[in-house]
Amino acid sequence: MLQYAFADDRGNVVMSAFVRSEAPSALLLGCPAEDLAMEPLDPEAFDFIAAKLCGGATLVAYQRVLQGGLLPFGAARSAAGVECAWRRFQQTARALGLSYSLRDPLTLNDCLSLAGLPVPISEDAALRALAIRSLWRWMDEVD
Repeated sequence: MLQYAFADDRGNVVMSAFVRSEAPSALLLGCPAEDLAMEPLDPEAFDFIAAKLCGGATLVAYQRVLQGGLLPFGAARSAAGVECAWRRFQQTARALGLSYSLRDPLTLNDCLSLAGLPVPISEDAALRALAIRSLWRWMDEVD
């Protein structure tokens, strides 16, 4: 099971859903179905919904390497583009002279802390989507 969440540019969580995934990385990132209070969405149904939701939008994710394999095909195909908050943060941090370890990977929580933004208290995808939005907006203001 993977949890997907999408927040819009106004800060609304427009979708949060658990979906069965056949992606190999789901074994590392997912949660067991028995931990869910309800049945997860069928992958084909989710792909249809995600394609409509992402149509024409620029998606912002936080990943060292954009993992397109985790994004539903319909969402990736219908989106106008995908941006990486991790890459942008590195450029912004350098320009601002923020100090961070070059040897250790920067997590989303590291970036939020360096920016003086609240760190989510859980790994819930909806909270992470809102945190990524906050980080992106912060970078818009300081750039």
